[in-house]
Amino acid sequence: MAIGDTHLFAYLRNRPPGEKRFLLLVPAVGVLTGLVAAVLVHALAMVQALFWGSPHALLPAAERLTPLHRFLAPAVGGLIVAGLLLLQRDRRGHGTSGIIEAVARGKSRLPVLPGLADIAAILVTVGSGGSLGREGSLLRAGSTLGSFAGWRLGLGGQRLTTLLACGAAAGIAAYYNAPIGGAMYAMEVILGTFALESFGPIVVASAIGTLISRALIQPYLAYTPPDYPEPVSVWEMGHYLVLGTGIGLASVAFLVTLRSVGRGFVRLPIPRWTRPILGFGIVGLIGMGFPHVLGNGYDTVDRVLHDGLPLRLLLVLPLLKVAATAITRGSGGSGGLFTPTLFIGAVLGSAYGSWCVSAFPGTTATPAAYALAGMGAMLAGTTQAPLTAILMIFELTGEYAVILPLMIACTASMIVCRVLRFESIYTQSLVDRGVFVGGRMEELVMGRLSVRDLMRESAPPVRSDDTLATVLERMRGEGRKELYVVDDADRFVGAITLGDLTEYLARPASLAATRAREVAYTDVPVLNLDEPLTDAIGRWSQVSRDRLPVIDPATRHLEGELSAGDIFTLYNQEILQKEARLARFVRTGEPAPETTFVELPEEYVVAQVTLPAGFEGATVGTVGLRARFSLNIIEIKRPLGGERYRRIIPDRNTRFQAGDALIVVGRPAEIAHLSDPVRIAELRDSLE
Repeated sequence: MAIGDTHLFAYLRNRPPGEKRFLLLVPAVGVLTGLVAAVLVHALAMVQALFWGSPHALLPAAERLTPLHRFLAPAVGGLIVAGLLLLQRDRRGHGTSGIIEAVARGKSRLPVLPGLADIAAILVTVGSGGSLGREGSLLRAGSTLGSFAGWRLGLGGQRLTTLLACGAAAGIAAYYNAPIGGAMYAMEVILGTFALESFGPIVVASAIGTLISRALIQPYLAYTPPDYPEPVSVWEMGHYLVLGTGIGLASVAFLVTLRSVGRGFVRLPIPRWTRPILGFGIVGLIGMGFPHVLGNGYDTVDRVLHDGLPLRLLLVLPLLKVAATAITRGSGGSGGLFTPTLFIGAVLGSAYGSWCVSAFPGTTATPAAYALAGMGAMLAGTTQAPLTAILMIFELTGEYAVILPLMIACTASMIVCRVLRFESIYTQSLVDRGVFVGGRMEELVMGRLSVRDLMRESAPPVRSDDTLATVLERMRGEGRKELYVVDDADRFVGAITLGDLTEYLARPASLAATRAREVAYTDVPVLNLDEPLTDAIGRWSQVSRDRLPVIDPATRHLEGELSAGDIFTLYNQEILQKEARLARFVRTGEPAPETTFVELPEEYVVAQVTLPAGFEGATVGTVGLRARFSLNIIEIKRPLGGERYRRIIPDRNTRFQAGDALIVVGRPAEIAHLSDPVRIAELRDSLE
């Protein structure tokens, strides 16, 4: 069988162009992100070697160095980050929160240059000993790659968002050697949904990113715990429930500390760029006595998992790590919160496990077992993503026996945080700024649009003092079954349908004597101009009608109407991925303006172009734009002086005049021919 005859190629041939580009970009993003992962891993090793003399193990190197070196390394890193801050005017879009905000706002195109500056800041922050995670660089790089590639190839809407998530998944997966965890992270944390249309592409990109990373970086487990023992008894599951509950409270404390310290640095009466110098200096002071808190904390967690830290240190390190992380981030440092979260959970879990071993000898597992459960519980509580936490810890450690304790601890921790009504570590700052973060793809798409974005003009309303005879004449003349009613101050009163007039048709005198306000249905649900579509959709459950009026809540003036059909079209295009390009056409004049939405073929657009010089006096049929350029002229806008113009629906005999603006439908490349001097000259010569 020839390659071209395979089912795959046959399938691709029948797909729309946009879908073909999307399907090709998914594996490409996985490959590119895997390559970038290898580069960034080596880049971070080089930066860390410059500051600490060791490309990998930071803690042993820091312990060998003097306390002064442990102070100066983060302080110098803060100075470099301060310089990078001068290049970034607005940092609200950085880190994982910035990626989630881009998705929530429906603007999934991440800028490249700020992304590069953010990656550089992450490398310096983590390499110099700042208490954040290096996974942030891979997450940002992968997301930016997916977003940029999709934008450059003309993708938008949900496909662009999915490509962004594909890059994020591939970045996390490539860095941690965790393809399942990376995919779960992208869907549960970045997108907030497990929609099937996103699941497949994200899994493919995550798997490919991992394969590329494994080929360039030796396969490894992020953490190497000892063999995880099976639970000693069923009753031991109660300890994991208590642990998860306590970790849930610790997660809330961590979130509150991050927010408070960040706000504290903002209030300091010092320039923004100087904050990293102060913050990193404080982290260096903490590191002088406790080098365990420096950097992402991998080495410390490995010691905890091998029961290599005394209990007195286990009790102090969580507080110090929370403080160091909050100060590093709040002062302007860049990096991930993933590994600091694992650090805090591991230390707290080990401390609780040590108490269980001493209080219940012979009936509990080792402290390392509780450390693993604590890592997952802390991750689940802070990210509000329990599935990601469970699968991540499983992949990071390779221990299957940890699954059941993890499920119990993670669920308990998540429930505590939700009962206390706390957002995740990534979305809290967005919610504080009023950014809507939905829990499903439909909520994200509908929540980022308002009624104003989708509404259309309604027919002119009738006055409340108009007679029913006037209302009936309007309905007959305009072919309408319903008209809205307003009072003398143009405030919305209600609606009248043709059915409401039925009983008056047999009594002409009543039609002339009865006023519209006496018959108008006043309980019509109304929509506000700036109301999110997620809220507006619920109004249709109150009545059985296709359209609802849109009013200005301040004045109650009628602004237009919103059709349920337009919402269905939007859902069909953005959620179900059925490509449909809509063009809005408005017919003005008497008896009333009318808006029509027309679905255009794939890759067609509506554009306004100026009539090229030399075609004045020629007819539409003679010029033949349809035959020569595959362009259809649907309207001519002829200037009448000032800002006034006349709209003409042309036929073959319509003659062009100087200054005409042509409204055409066609492909962008074909429309561009009208500004090509060579093509226009050839066309002009053919008319002579």
